[in-house]
Amino acid sequence: MNRTRPAMMLAASAGVLALTLTGCSGDAGEADGTTTINYWSWDGAPGEAIVTPMIEAFEAANPDITVNYTEIPQADYKTKVAQSLGAGEEIDVLGVQPSAWASEIEDYLLPVAEWEGGEALIEQFQPATVEQTERLFTDGELMAVPLYSTGSAVGIYNADILDELGIAPPVTWAEFKALSDALAQQGGEILPVTMPGDDWFQDEAALTIVGQSDPEFFNAVRYDDAAWNTDSYVEGLEQYKALFDDGTFDKATLDMDYGTAMTTFEEGKSAVAFNGSWEVGRILNGNYGVIPMPAETAEQASLRAFLDVLVGIPAESTKTEAAAKFAEFISAGDGVDEWASALKGVPAVDGYTLPDGVLTTELQQQSYETLLELINNPHGDRNNMGAFSDFVGSNVKQAVLGAITAQEAADADQAELEKGNF
Repeated sequence: MNRTRPAMMLAASAGVLALTLTGCSGDAGEADGTTTINYWSWDGAPGEAIVTPMIEAFEAANPDITVNYTEIPQADYKTKVAQSLGAGEEIDVLGVQPSAWASEIEDYLLPVAEWEGGEALIEQFQPATVEQTERLFTDGELMAVPLYSTGSAVGIYNADILDELGIAPPVTWAEFKALSDALAQQGGEILPVTMPGDDWFQDEAALTIVGQSDPEFFNAVRYDDAAWNTDSYVEGLEQYKALFDDGTFDKATLDMDYGTAMTTFEEGKSAVAFNGSWEVGRILNGNYGVIPMPAETAEQASLRAFLDVLVGIPAESTKTEAAAKFAEFISAGDGVDEWASALKGVPAVDGYTLPDGVLTTELQQQSYETLLELINNPHGDRNNMGAFSDFVGSNVKQAVLGAITAQEAADADQAELEKGNF
């Protein structure tokens, strides 16, 4: 493939935030010996507030390298990056989303084995995270390295509310029903749970329940072309519906979008918020704890987890040595502390422990251990299929509300899956 490199960097436009996080304006190869590399990623991965001190720490340790950071809204990221890579933009380090998109851009990436120190870097990651990364690329060749994993669905509970009720954090359906009943007896002003009613998250929630009894379900569909409308999926969706039917969960949460659900929880108007583990950082700033999505038994409580952010080096970069140093720093070096301390995700690097002082209470420590246990022992990969999640989630809500049966929802999902558009 022939590619051309324009003379000027892509100008910042609507939807793209270009952030130069350094006082140095020299380009690579200038007389002062400074090498300037361009790092592109999307908001929240791990985001400007964390990336800024991370880059400052790297530049302090590597005074001959300057890092310019460009942050792009997640909704625009895949399209913008694909266009820019095709146009030969000067990108030296690139955030890679761990989805089908990773394989779509792999021809633009430099194999990790060809990075300076790449082979040694690969050995620093947990084997499971390397295996997940290999699944994203043709023939299993690593074209990027993992940063961290997240999982869904997981619960964040308000410890003050539970303490006032004298109820322990619920793990089973029966325990959660007891919480809901206790809140109802108080007048019902506090909801037992809020969660995003957005279609994609309702797919997440239903798959969490399904996977508790059939841990192989999602991976079989995702990697082995298995059917979606299995008995286990139908039964799991019926179990999810039953949680709303008997009042364990309140149907009011189905009308809430992401922001409303989390704001309601923050205002103390719900006891538990179910969301992805990327929201768990709240435990650092409030009297909150972590619980799994309730299951029939405590032993079944689990979730799906997968890599959330990868980092790669575009093959056309002319500064791969400096780029590899930065990629190593943020994925397996001292830069990990910056995003791991915010609980953005569970680090892929093997044997990592949080710095002293991050977790200052027993509840925080217990909650983090719960998070690690869930994400390191998932019942399936959270390797979603894009728009299919929205399609499935819409049917999940229709089934929960009784507009269609669980079997009808599963059959519609299967028919859509067979179209091969995901």
